[in-house]
Amino acid sequence: MVAAYGMMAGVDWHYYPMAVVYIGVFIILPGALGSWIAMALARYLDRRTFQLLLLTLALLFIIGSIFYWKPIVVTEEQLEARVLAVLDRLLARTKFALFPYLPSYWLASALLRWAEGAIEAALFFGAVLLSYAMFFGLVLTTGIGRWLYSALSAAQSRGAVLGRWGWWQWWQRHKKAMRAGQVGRPLLPRLMDLVPGLSDDLRALIVKDIRLFWRDTSQWAQTVVLFGLLAVYFLNLRHFSRQLTNPFWITVVSFLNLGACSLNLATLTTRFVYPQFSLEGKRLWIVGLAPMGLHRLVQVKFWATTALSWMITAGLVFLSCRMLELGTSQTIYQLAAVTVMAFTLNGLATGLGVLYPDLKEDNPSRIVSGFGGTLCLVLSFLYIVGSVLILAAGAPWSVRSLPQPLGIILAWSLFLLISAGLGYLPMRAGLRHLSCLEI
Repeated sequence: MVAAYGMMAGVDWHYYPMAVVYIGVFIILPGALGSWIAMALARYLDRRTFQLLLLTLALLFIIGSIFYWKPIVVTEEQLEARVLAVLDRLLARTKFALFPYLPSYWLASALLRWAEGAIEAALFFGAVLLSYAMFFGLVLTTGIGRWLYSALSAAQSRGAVLGRWGWWQWWQRHKKAMRAGQVGRPLLPRLMDLVPGLSDDLRALIVKDIRLFWRDTSQWAQTVVLFGLLAVYFLNLRHFSRQLTNPFWITVVSFLNLGACSLNLATLTTRFVYPQFSLEGKRLWIVGLAPMGLHRLVQVKFWATTALSWMITAGLVFLSCRMLELGTSQTIYQLAAVTVMAFTLNGLATGLGVLYPDLKEDNPSRIVSGFGGTLCLVLSFLYIVGSVLILAAGAPWSVRSLPQPLGIILAWSLFLLISAGLGYLPMRAGLRHLSCLEI
């Protein structure tokens, strides 16, 4: 971004190396702050006072954010008469970025001054950055060492602290009783018993995958972040329906919403479905020796992830269509499209995951970052963009749609053909690859 600004502003060549130096100095400050926060969390997280303080601060932050980011009502008369005044009101909530005691303000001022040719002012802000970076860097490297071992000891012995809590003692006794067979089966297997048509081996495999997913903090933490972003998206989606009256823009927004929900589906399949086969790791030979076999293992993973991702995405599409006040036919149209995309994207991710496994890696992020994960992401993105354009061209309520009913037949025929090819061929190739896979 800094380089792009320099290209647009037409700065001299020495702007770019100085920008690298300034950014390198600036990074020390948030790095030092993050290190202190991490050490404080590790050292004092087990204390009840510290926990209450964190919860109180989080609650105050949420309440303050609600009032601070409250939308500013602007009348049509103000928009027509004084546009600049309205823009000032809309940008009033961003004035905190210009607070002169923020390190980000020093960095931005140094880069802007250097781009404008005010070298002395840029060197002044650079010197301010450097002085604070040297001070907090020295404090970090010399003062945090004595806290390291105490924080490490507190983090590793946190089970003993939890043992003083009554609910933790009850939970430990309950787990021991379950292992000894003194109480009933755990909750998750009993819930899976309620699903009809599943054999015992399929239930055991699904329970195993769910437990592994829940025990991996990196996976469900990223899920929380993803759905948090979706919550922000849906909270702001209701504002579109109040301002759209033109049928053309209603159609555009509806298909953009379909694309957003489809991209969320592609994120789920690429991030969580693709590494499923590789996460079996060095234990894959044990599953291969089971009566289920690897072929059925892959098929069960495909159907389970397809059902789960379809339920999530279909619910998002239905909710967004209701918030956009779309008609019943438009909602059914988009739900049908998402259903086909769920099968295609899960087939693509599952097939490529078997074709390009990384059985030596147990980190899902690194598995996805490989060649197969990148290929899955690119193909999913291209497929979604092409599918949304095809479906929009064939929609009967679209302003510039193809002649009906020929248009909808052609659009859906092409969409189903592309979906079948992109979902079935990688899945078939992956299943054939299993027959010659050396473990």
